[in-house]
Formats: sequence, C-alpha cells, structure tokens
Amino acid sequence: MRNPIKVITRSHTPPKIRPSLRRIRQCPHPCPLLSVEEIEQRPGIVDERQPGIRKLHCIPIFRVRDTPLRSLYRLIECAQASDFIMMGYECTYFFHHCEPRWLLSRIPDPEDEDPVRYAFLASMAEARADAFNWRLELGMRRNNTLDKTEKRSTNFTPERAPSWTLKVGPVERPLAFGESDSVPVTPEQHFLERNITMPNGYLYTV
Repeated sequence: MRNPIKVITRSHTPPKIRPSLRRIRQCPHPCPLLSVEEIEQRPGIVDERQPGIRKLHCIPIFRVRDTPLRSLYRLIECAQASDFIMMGYECTYFFHHCEPRWLLSRIPDPEDEDPVRYAFLASMAEARADAFNWRLELGMRRNNTLDKTEKRSTNFTPERAPSWTLKVGPVERPLAFGESDSVPVTPEQHFLERNITMPNGYLYTV
C-alpha cells in the first residue's frame, strides 16, 4: 500500500497546496512555554518564537488545525513581550475565526501550573470578550462581514469569557507592561484586577 504521506511531494501536490506547504516548512514547531521573567529578558522574543506567524494566519491548513487556546497563548506571549503590534494582529486573526469552537466561552481551561501565565490567560480571555463585543456593537462580525442595519449595535449574541477565568486570582507581585513616563497608559481593567498593568487601547483595533 502506498504511503499517503509520501504522495504529497512537489510533483504530486495540487498547485493550490504547494505554496502552503512551502510556507509551513519555513515555520518551526512551537517552543516550550516560558515564564514572564524569561520573556522579559529576551527582546524580540516574539519574532524568535513565532517566525512566519503572519503567513500561517493566511494558510487554510493552519487555520483549520489551529485552536483558540494556542492563539490565546500566543496573545499573552506578545503581551508579556510588550509587542503590542503583533498582539493586535493575533487579536484580529482570532476575531475572524467564526467557527463555533472559537467562541470565547468555549476556550478550554488550560489549568496552567504557572500562576502568572494562568492570570494572564484569564485576563486576556476576559479582555477579549469586552473588545470583541465592542467590535460587534460597531457592526463588525466574526465572519468578516459588516452589519450596516440600524440594529447593528444589538443584532448579535454577545461574547462571554470562559467560566474558568472566575477562579483565577491575582499575581503576587505587581507587573507592568507598556508603561511610559511620557505617554499615559489607560490600564485594562481585567488585568488590573489581577495586579497586572496592561495598556487597554491595543485591544480595541479595527
């Protein structure tokens, strides 16, 4: 019997799949999880650990196999590295996943053993719910359409954070990201409740 994996070669793959395979080969497997201290000590860590992620966002095979929890971990990694531009890209990517399993309320409990990472995950999930509902009120829909009706601000089912976030407490020592002496920062409330200062504006992009 022919090996189905070996059949997918340069000479046998359909033309539409070949570009995706070439892009995927350029992107390594995910790295082990790091603590917030390790991320803070390595500038440019997101480029190092998520090379080619913007390309992957556009590849159907990746989109089908990706999960909301993986995306959430990528989001908190961007936040901890203060790479808010990449965090915005990842937020938009998450928002435009309209499959039922990508509802925020269905994100499974990661039960992360690192209390700081766990607090970040819970805060980001809650903050995403607020930001997604803000987008939905503007008429933006997760299936990449735009509701222009007069009822667009209420004509949708609000997003909810997953229930497991309620059991996640604050971190022991205060943490701050994206602060600047010259530019005032409006902190995101869900992060602030867990003793983490995180800029709010980067979550609200269109």
